[in-house]
Amino acid sequence: MPTPAKGMSTRAVQAEQTRQQILGTAQRLFIERGYTATSLQMIADELGLTKAAVYYHFRAKHDILHAAMMPGILRMEALLDQAEAMRGRRARIDHVVSGFVDFLVENRHYAVMASTDPDAKHSKRPDKDGTAESLRLRGLTLFFGEHPTGAERLSYNAVFSVTDSLPDLVDLTDEELREALQTTMLRILRVPAASPAREQPRDRSGWEPVPPV
Repeated sequence: MPTPAKGMSTRAVQAEQTRQQILGTAQRLFIERGYTATSLQMIADELGLTKAAVYYHFRAKHDILHAAMMPGILRMEALLDQAEAMRGRRARIDHVVSGFVDFLVENRHYAVMASTDPDAKHSKRPDKDGTAESLRLRGLTLFFGEHPTGAERLSYNAVFSVTDSLPDLVDLTDEELREALQTTMLRILRVPAASPAREQPRDRSGWEPVPPV
Protein backbone atom coordinates (compact mmCIF):
# COMPACT_ATOMS: atom_id res chain seq x y z
CA MET A 1 0.00 0.00 0.00
CA PRO A 2 1.41 3.45 -0.88
CA THR A 3 2.73 5.51 2.03
CA PRO A 4 0.55 8.59 2.71
CA ALA A 5 2.24 11.82 1.71
CA LYS A 6 3.71 14.04 4.42
CA GLY A 7 1.45 16.88 5.45
CA MET A 8 -1.77 14.97 4.87
CA SER A 9 -4.39 15.36 7.60
CA THR A 10 -5.46 12.36 9.65
CA ARG A 11 -8.78 12.33 7.81
CA ALA A 12 -7.05 12.40 4.43
CA VAL A 13 -4.73 9.59 5.48
CA GLN A 14 -7.67 7.45 6.57
CA ALA A 15 -9.49 8.18 3.30
CA GLU A 16 -6.45 7.12 1.28
CA GLN A 17 -6.05 3.95 3.34
CA THR A 18 -9.71 3.09 2.74
CA ARG A 19 -9.30 3.74 -0.97
CA GLN A 20 -6.32 1.41 -1.14
CA GLN A 21 -8.21 -1.26 0.81
CA ILE A 22 -11.10 -1.02 -1.65
CA LEU A 23 -8.71 -1.25 -4.58
CA GLY A 24 -6.86 -4.26 -3.15
CA THR A 25 -10.06 -6.11 -2.26
CA ALA A 26 -11.59 -5.39 -5.65
CA GLN A 27 -8.52 -6.72 -7.46
CA ARG A 28 -8.63 -9.93 -5.42
CA LEU A 29 -12.33 -10.42 -6.14
CA PHE A 30 -11.81 -9.68 -9.82
CA ILE A 31 -9.26 -12.52 -9.92
CA GLU A 32 -11.35 -14.94 -7.84
CA ARG A 33 -14.79 -14.29 -9.33
CA GLY A 34 -14.11 -12.37 -12.52
CA TYR A 35 -14.65 -8.71 -13.25
CA THR A 36 -18.16 -9.21 -14.61
CA ALA A 37 -19.34 -11.23 -11.60
CA THR A 38 -17.96 -8.78 -9.03
CA SER A 39 -20.23 -5.93 -7.98
CA LEU A 40 -19.54 -2.83 -5.93
CA GLN A 41 -21.88 -4.24 -3.30
CA MET A 42 -19.72 -7.38 -3.03
CA ILE A 43 -16.64 -5.24 -2.56
CA ALA A 44 -18.39 -3.20 0.13
CA ASP A 45 -19.62 -6.34 1.93
CA GLU A 46 -16.14 -7.86 1.88
CA LEU A 47 -14.75 -4.80 3.67
CA GLY A 48 -17.72 -4.22 5.98
CA LEU A 49 -18.46 -0.88 4.30
CA THR A 50 -21.61 0.60 2.87
CA LYS A 51 -21.96 0.79 -0.88
CA ALA A 52 -22.05 4.58 -0.49
CA ALA A 53 -18.58 4.45 1.08
CA VAL A 54 -17.25 2.64 -1.97
CA TYR A 55 -19.00 5.15 -4.25
CA TYR A 56 -17.25 7.96 -2.41
CA HIS A 57 -13.90 6.68 -3.71
CA PHE A 58 -14.90 5.04 -7.00
CA ARG A 59 -17.99 6.16 -8.89
CA ALA A 60 -18.11 3.03 -11.03
CA LYS A 61 -16.49 -0.39 -11.26
CA HIS A 62 -14.49 0.56 -14.35
CA ASP A 63 -12.89 3.37 -12.32
CA ILE A 64 -11.45 0.67 -10.03
CA LEU A 65 -10.13 -1.21 -13.06
CA HIS A 66 -8.47 1.95 -14.38
CA ALA A 67 -6.92 2.63 -10.96
CA ALA A 68 -5.61 -0.94 -10.90
CA MET A 69 -3.91 -0.31 -14.26
CA MET A 70 -2.03 2.77 -13.00
CA PRO A 71 0.93 0.87 -11.45
CA GLY A 72 1.57 -0.68 -14.87
CA ILE A 73 1.42 2.72 -16.56
CA LEU A 74 3.75 4.24 -13.98
CA ARG A 75 6.13 1.26 -14.31
CA MET A 76 6.26 1.70 -18.08
CA GLU A 77 6.85 5.45 -17.70
CA ALA A 78 9.79 4.79 -15.37
CA LEU A 79 11.23 2.18 -17.74
CA LEU A 80 11.06 4.60 -20.66
CA ASP A 81 12.70 7.33 -18.56
CA GLN A 82 15.57 4.96 -17.76
CA ALA A 83 15.88 3.75 -21.33
CA GLU A 84 16.16 7.30 -22.66
CA ALA A 85 19.45 7.62 -20.80
CA MET A 86 20.85 4.54 -22.58
CA ARG A 87 22.73 4.51 -25.86
CA GLY A 88 21.82 2.02 -28.50
CA ARG A 89 18.51 0.59 -29.64
CA ARG A 90 19.27 -2.91 -28.39
CA ALA A 91 20.11 -1.76 -24.85
CA ARG A 92 16.90 0.27 -24.69
CA ILE A 93 14.74 -2.57 -25.95
CA ASP A 94 16.35 -5.10 -23.58
CA HIS A 95 15.80 -2.83 -20.58
CA VAL A 96 12.16 -2.01 -21.29
CA VAL A 97 11.22 -5.58 -22.20
CA SER A 98 12.90 -6.98 -19.08
CA GLY A 99 11.03 -4.56 -16.82
CA PHE A 100 7.73 -5.06 -18.62
CA VAL A 101 8.04 -8.85 -18.39
CA ASP A 102 8.84 -8.67 -14.68
CA PHE A 103 5.69 -6.63 -14.12
CA LEU A 104 3.54 -9.07 -16.11
CA VAL A 105 4.90 -12.05 -14.17
CA GLU A 106 4.37 -10.33 -10.83
CA ASN A 107 0.77 -9.56 -11.82
CA ARG A 108 0.09 -12.59 -14.01
CA HIS A 109 -3.20 -13.60 -12.36
CA TYR A 110 -4.68 -10.14 -12.73
CA ALA A 111 -3.41 -9.91 -16.31
CA VAL A 112 -5.10 -13.22 -17.14
CA MET A 113 -8.38 -11.96 -15.70
CA ALA A 114 -8.15 -8.73 -17.71
CA SER A 115 -7.48 -10.72 -20.88
CA THR A 116 -10.30 -13.23 -20.49
CA ASP A 117 -13.21 -11.33 -18.94
CA PRO A 118 -15.17 -9.69 -21.80
CA ASP A 119 -16.38 -6.77 -19.68
CA ALA A 120 -12.87 -6.14 -18.34
CA LYS A 121 -11.40 -6.12 -21.87
CA HIS A 122 -14.06 -3.68 -23.02
CA SER A 123 -13.75 -1.46 -19.95
CA LYS A 124 -9.97 -1.09 -20.05
CA ARG A 125 -9.85 0.13 -23.65
CA PRO A 126 -10.79 3.78 -23.12
CA ASP A 127 -7.73 5.92 -22.39
CA LYS A 128 -9.39 8.83 -20.60
CA ASP A 129 -6.44 11.20 -20.42
CA GLY A 130 -4.39 9.78 -23.27
CA THR A 131 -1.57 8.66 -20.95
CA ALA A 132 -1.38 5.08 -22.22
CA GLU A 133 -1.40 6.16 -25.87
CA SER A 134 1.24 8.79 -25.17
CA LEU A 135 3.50 6.17 -23.57
CA ARG A 136 2.90 3.78 -26.48
CA LEU A 137 4.03 6.39 -29.01
CA ARG A 138 6.95 7.44 -26.83
CA GLY A 139 8.20 3.85 -26.67
CA LEU A 140 7.85 3.40 -30.42
CA THR A 141 9.97 6.51 -31.06
CA LEU A 142 12.52 5.50 -28.43
CA PHE A 143 13.01 2.10 -30.06
CA PHE A 144 12.79 2.95 -33.75
CA GLY A 145 13.13 6.71 -34.16
CA GLU A 146 10.80 9.35 -35.55
CA HIS A 147 9.98 7.44 -38.74
CA PRO A 148 9.58 3.72 -37.95
CA THR A 149 9.03 1.38 -40.88
CA GLY A 150 5.85 -0.62 -41.29
CA ALA A 151 7.64 -3.74 -40.02
CA GLU A 152 8.89 -1.87 -36.95
CA ARG A 153 5.43 -0.54 -36.13
CA LEU A 154 3.90 -3.96 -36.62
CA SER A 155 6.45 -5.68 -34.39
CA TYR A 156 6.04 -3.05 -31.67
CA ASN A 157 2.26 -3.44 -31.62
CA ALA A 158 2.57 -7.24 -31.73
CA VAL A 159 4.61 -7.23 -28.51
CA PHE A 160 1.76 -5.66 -26.55
CA SER A 161 -0.74 -8.17 -27.93
CA VAL A 162 1.35 -10.99 -26.43
CA THR A 163 -0.46 -10.42 -23.13
CA ASP A 164 -3.63 -11.83 -24.71
CA SER A 165 -1.87 -15.22 -24.75
CA LEU A 166 -1.30 -15.31 -20.98
CA PRO A 167 -4.44 -17.41 -20.33
CA ASP A 168 -2.85 -20.18 -22.46
CA LEU A 169 0.31 -20.12 -20.33
CA VAL A 170 -1.14 -20.57 -16.84
CA ASP A 171 0.59 -23.96 -16.54
CA LEU A 172 4.04 -22.35 -16.66
CA THR A 173 6.01 -21.47 -13.55
CA ASP A 174 6.96 -17.83 -13.04
CA GLU A 175 10.46 -18.47 -14.37
CA GLU A 176 9.17 -20.38 -17.38
CA LEU A 177 6.69 -17.61 -18.14
CA ARG A 178 9.37 -14.94 -17.78
CA GLU A 179 11.67 -16.82 -20.18
CA ALA A 180 8.88 -17.39 -22.71
CA LEU A 181 7.73 -13.76 -22.67
CA GLN A 182 11.19 -12.23 -22.78
CA THR A 183 12.49 -14.49 -25.54
CA THR A 184 9.41 -13.98 -27.70
CA MET A 185 9.20 -10.21 -27.23
CA LEU A 186 12.89 -9.67 -27.98
CA ARG A 187 12.67 -11.86 -31.07
CA ILE A 188 9.70 -9.86 -32.34
CA LEU A 189 11.33 -6.47 -31.71
CA ARG A 190 14.67 -7.26 -33.31
CA VAL A 191 13.45 -6.29 -36.75
CA PRO A 192 16.19 -6.23 -39.41
CA ALA A 193 16.73 -2.95 -41.22
CA ALA A 194 14.80 -2.66 -44.46
CA SER A 195 16.75 -3.31 -47.65
CA PRO A 196 17.02 -0.20 -49.87
CA ALA A 197 15.90 -2.31 -52.84
CA ARG A 198 12.70 -3.21 -51.05
CA GLU A 199 11.95 0.42 -50.35
CA GLN A 200 11.83 1.35 -54.04
CA PRO A 201 8.38 2.35 -55.28
CA ARG A 202 6.48 -0.20 -57.32
CA ASP A 203 4.81 0.54 -60.62
CA ARG A 204 1.09 -0.06 -61.12
CA SER A 205 1.65 -3.66 -62.18
CA GLY A 206 3.09 -4.42 -58.76
CA TRP A 207 6.58 -5.16 -60.08
CA GLU A 208 9.58 -3.46 -58.54
CA PRO A 209 11.61 -1.40 -61.03
CA VAL A 210 14.79 -3.05 -62.24
CA PRO A 211 17.82 -1.15 -60.91
CA PRO A 212 20.12 0.33 -63.56
CA VAL A 213 23.13 -1.80 -64.52
